[in-house]
Amino acid sequence: MEREIDVDIRYIETKRKNAAFHFSVEEYMMHNYNFDKPLLMIWQTDKCVMLGCNQIAEAEIDIGFANCEKIQITRRSSGGGTIYTDLGTLLYTMIQPHSTGENSQEVAKSTIANIIVDALNCMGIPAKPEGRNDILVNGKKVSGLAQYTRNEMICTHGSLLYDTNLETLTRVLQVDGDKILSKAIRSVRSRVANLKEFIENPGSTQFFWELLKQKLFKSRELHEYKLKEHDLSEIDKIFQKKYTNPSWIFGRTPKFSFHNSKRFAGGKVEVFLDVDRGLVTSCNIRGDFLGTIPINSLEQIFENKLFQCQVFRKALSSVSIQPYLGKITCEELLTCFFE
Repeated sequence: MEREIDVDIRYIETKRKNAAFHFSVEEYMMHNYNFDKPLLMIWQTDKCVMLGCNQIAEAEIDIGFANCEKIQITRRSSGGGTIYTDLGTLLYTMIQPHSTGENSQEVAKSTIANIIVDALNCMGIPAKPEGRNDILVNGKKVSGLAQYTRNEMICTHGSLLYDTNLETLTRVLQVDGDKILSKAIRSVRSRVANLKEFIENPGSTQFFWELLKQKLFKSRELHEYKLKEHDLSEIDKIFQKKYTNPSWIFGRTPKFSFHNSKRFAGGKVEVFLDVDRGLVTSCNIRGDFLGTIPINSLEQIFENKLFQCQVFRKALSSVSIQPYLGKITCEELLTCFFE
């Protein structure tokens, strides 16, 4: 028997496919929305990796692969693990007042989790909440939830794997953990599945989105909130200042050490970095390459730089590395840091 949602909800839907934009909407609405009703947003992204607020990008993501595949890297304001989403994924956000009760976060999380689970159950999908923040079907994860609070509001958001490219998901989140030494908590990889596997005649992701809305708002009026020009202007300020700012995405990382080595035709290169808040604080390059001048001047060009491929590439653009590394090329050196 289908259960009706016992929460009256306002709904936002945009045509944007940018995760950083939707995180900006969340933050703006938490400070400016008049909460007579919880606010629900369902959205999509192009290919994207979303870091939790306390994670190290280099420890969670194959950044070289992400750059090659033009996968956006962003960071959300909530905790939890790193996830991959694309146009085969639906994402959902619920914002509501944050009470001071001991279990208020769990209540907020169970509210949206139960709403999503009820809708999936109405489609014949045997979904159920499980653990701290997951929704499972037949023991496989199809959704994960995370939360954060601001301005006496709580935001609970999550993803729904429907027709997500699980091969890309596995590849971009597959990182050699031995390269990174840090006290930061790494993501726990789960067995995941797409929801379309559990539907007899699955349609497109857009069809599933419409079906999900029908089940979410069955027997009740859809109270849609349209973002106004003023809203969008203020949202864009948050978008530019925070969620697309490299210092937010890469500079919030805890202190860590990085080590990697590779062998090329021109010799072996071994690199050692210390990184603090996204900036390289020390760099050492070792190996049996045939350099003719001391390596320390090359090491110093990376210090006080953001640990990002494009930043390192720019730093190398005005340097002749042949005297330092012999027949090792700039691109080969970069792979030691970012592959």
